[in-house]
Parts: sequence; structure tokens; C-alpha cells
Amino acid sequence: GFFVSGPRRLVKLRIVSMWMLRLLPGMGPETKKPDEYNTTKREKIILRPSAALPPANVNAKQIANKFTSQIREMHKMCGGRLDLIHMMFCQIAEHNGKPPIPPQSMLLLLELTPEDCKEHPVIVSDVALEKAFAKMIKPEDNADVFYTKVISVVEQQVARSKHATVEIEKLRPAFKELHEACGGSSKALFAFFMELLPEEQRGQYSLPMWVSMVMKLPPQTTHIELDHFTDCFAQAMDSTDTAESILPKVRKHIELNQDPKAAAAKAAEIDRQAKEIAEREKAAQAHAQSGPSAEAVELVNKFATNIKELHSATEGRVSLIHAAFCSVAESNGKPRIPPQAMGSLLELTKEDTMKNPVTASLEQLTKAFAKLVRPEETVENFQSKVVEVVDKCTRRAQHASKQISILSPALTKLHEACEGSSKSLFEFFMDLVPEAQRPGLTQEQWNSLIMKVHPKTEKIPLDVFILSFQDSMDDSDDSSKILPVLEKHIEMLNSGGAARGKTSQEEEATNSSEDMGGAAEKAESRGEGQTVGEGNEGESQPGGELGE
Repeated sequence: GFFVSGPRRLVKLRIVSMWMLRLLPGMGPETKKPDEYNTTKREKIILRPSAALPPANVNAKQIANKFTSQIREMHKMCGGRLDLIHMMFCQIAEHNGKPPIPPQSMLLLLELTPEDCKEHPVIVSDVALEKAFAKMIKPEDNADVFYTKVISVVEQQVARSKHATVEIEKLRPAFKELHEACGGSSKALFAFFMELLPEEQRGQYSLPMWVSMVMKLPPQTTHIELDHFTDCFAQAMDSTDTAESILPKVRKHIELNQDPKAAAAKAAEIDRQAKEIAEREKAAQAHAQSGPSAEAVELVNKFATNIKELHSATEGRVSLIHAAFCSVAESNGKPRIPPQAMGSLLELTKEDTMKNPVTASLEQLTKAFAKLVRPEETVENFQSKVVEVVDKCTRRAQHASKQISILSPALTKLHEACEGSSKSLFEFFMDLVPEAQRPGLTQEQWNSLIMKVHPKTEKIPLDVFILSFQDSMDDSDDSSKILPVLEKHIEMLNSGGAARGKTSQEEEATNSSEDMGGAAEKAESRGEGQTVGEGNEGESQPGGELGE
């Protein structure tokens, strides 16, 4: 039952040079921020549309209110701790076939700032948690659907927590004996924990992985406090785990650690397993760096036309290629590909990333697809798992390209009429959205997520505006529906009917709306998002997702 409630994916940290962090939508030379926001350095968080901007449901609050008792019970269960709330939301995502929610998205969903996260542990209010659940309700959801998708998971985990609370009290005396016998050694506690797993799973986890993932400590930690070990153990317990089944193994390891020779032998066994895991990882890394096999290249060449069409439709832009690869990953139940990994797949050089926009050659794209081919892959499997998804992305890009060619003259006129004012362009964009879906997107979020510029940008370049507008379009967006709205706003601006000179600070409180026909959700499904890396406060820098 262990690891059921804990993280299921082991994420391997990779060291990437800083230039590789430019591989995000809005790539190329960084957008310069207004001088007045050039202040001291501070930590930044990634803005992710999946967390910040779910489609609005006018009945969201009423639906969420039906489950206030369950949400508050969850809050009480976890003591409002951000790490436990995040774990719960990841379990909800997994229950619905979605990848885990990144930590930065969790902060945005709960409306937490870096200032809020200075204290440890970070505590979230029950009000903020209730608001976060309301944001998860989609337009098509009703109370029954929301219960099945979300609240049922909450109830299961609350029941699991209550069960674990009872069982852990029965285990505390024995854990104290074990901790005294081994002196709190992380290696000895790891050996005990591994014995609780099915035998076939024990060789999959190294000591550093367990310390980091389960004990939530730095990987090289050698000593674990008793209370910390007990708390983390309780969090890892499932509803099927009982003190009765665990106690015999605790006593076995108490005796083992009281025998110096047996304890040394066990420690040597753990070291041997760690060495084997490291060798497997090294071999896998060497295989990845060796490039695709001849068989993989031959397989991918069977779909050369499909790949060429994708390259042509996207004009080789890495932001759209990245989105297509993320769609492939998600359609196969995998998390989105991090920007750094996309750069490695395409073998982009530092010079490649300096272009604006960043583009990849057809040869680079073809080789990247060949790297996706597994040794046992068949043509049929690759077509259904990869090529069919790619073809959908190609059709979307082709449709958007066709529509933008019709819209470009009017978009240019709009840009000229407002002198590139982000406020005026934002107002036009929001006018394309059904009124019921407008309460979720601020101007700053629109700048970051849709336009891919700095949140405080007040003047958006024409090429950035048109390209970003094109990227936000989906198959259902049609120029015949957009042109009348464009003409209305051009006429308003030319007649002085719309303000152009107000700053973003003056309008910050009133600029709130949802994106074009769910563009933020579409952006999320295509793997797009704007990150803010370390730098001066308010400064946007291209950056990769933070590793877990």
C-alpha cells in the first residue's frame, strides 16, 4: 500500500546551462521591463494557465459551497500545510488522468506570493483553499460531476488520513525503539521502509530518492529525527496499512540494528543496490546521448510527410513544436515535456536560442521524433500514439495560419490605432469572450500567458501581438467572427472612444476577464505557459520549469 498516497513519479534532476532556460513560449531576447519596476532580486514563480485560469463557471461558487464541509475537513486534516494540500491536488489530477500539478501552479491556484512562502511550513487559509476548489469547476460541471471528479478523492484521502492517524499511534512506541536502535540513521530507516514494499519494487528506489520523496529532506541526509520520520511515514500510509501488519517488521529491524554485524551487512546491501541503480541510470543516459538507432530513424522516415507538414505549419517555431510534443505526451498519460528536455530533443545550440522567435530545422525535428521511438515500437503503435496527435496539431496550426493571414491587416490597424497599448489590445481580446467566462483573467496574466511578454508591459510590439494572437487560436476560431469585433475597436480608438494613456497600475483593479474562447485552457493543453525565473523583481526572463 505504500507510495499510493505519495508521489508516483521519480523525477530525475538534470543540470542545464542557463541559456537552455530560454526554451519557453516567448523565446528569444528577453522582454525589457519598465524602469520603475527594476528593484531588488527575489524569487519568482511560474504562471501556468492550468492552475490560474480554468474556464469560468457562473455557478462555481454555489457548487463548491455544497461541499464546504468536506473541504474544511480536508483543511483540518492537513493543518493547512501547503505541501499536503499540493499532494492532495496531485492525487485529484491523477484520478482524472492528468499529470501532477507543478508546485508553481499550486502557488498561483492558491493565490500565494513568494512573500507568503517565507515561513515553513507554509500555511494556507481555509478561505483560500475553498476558492481554489471553486476555480477547478469547469463550465460543463454540475455538483454530481464535481463530486465524482474531485470531492470523492478528497473524501477518500480524508478517510485515509484518519485511518493513518489511528494506526500511527499504535506504532509510535515501536518506532521509538527502532529509532534508538539505529541512532536515526537514514540508511537503517530506509532498509526498514523498503521491507514494507513488494519485493519486485525494492530495487527501484535508492536511498537519496526515498529521503527526498518520502522523508522530504535533502537527498544526502544521513540522520532523520524521530518525529519527522513518524509524520512522513503516516503521510505515506494507505487505508490498507495496519499497525498489526507493520509491527513484526519493525521488531525485526530493531533486532537487526542491535546486532552490529547484521546492521553492517544490511548497510552494505543498500550500498550495493544504490550502485546498481546508479549504473542503470548511467547506461540509460549514455543510450539517450548516443542518438536514435537506425531502426528508429527508418520507422520515423515512414512519416516524413507528416513531420514535414508540422514543420511547415509551425514555421519551425520551437514554442509550437514544444506544444505539439506536450500534446503527444498528455495523450499518452504522461506529464508535459519540460522546456529544457525539448531543447535537448531538438539539440538546440546557444545560437539557436538567440533567434526571435526560436526555430528548429526540419532535420532537428525529424531527429527529435526518432528519439521518441522505443526499441520495441511498431509502426502501428507509433502512428496511433504519436503521429495521429501530431496531425491534429498540424491542422490546428494550418487553420490558425490561414485565419491570421486574413486578420493581419485589421490586427495591424488596431495596433496602429492604439499605438500598441496592451490595455487596448487586452480590451479587444476580452471582447471576443462570452460574457459569462470573463471574470478570471487580469491584464498582467494576459500579458504573460497569451502575449508572452512581461506582466507589466504597456506597449506590445506588432509582431509579438500577431504571433501570440495566432498561437492562441484554435480550430473553432474564425476570422469572419473576429473581424467585426476588430473593426468595432478600431473605430472606437480612431474616434477617441477608448482610453489609451492610462497605465497598467491605474487599471490593475478593473482589468479582469477570461481568455478568448478558453484560450488559456487551450494554451495549457498545448503545453504553453510563461515562466518568471530568478532576476530583478518584475522582470520576465525565459526559464524552464522548476525541477521537483
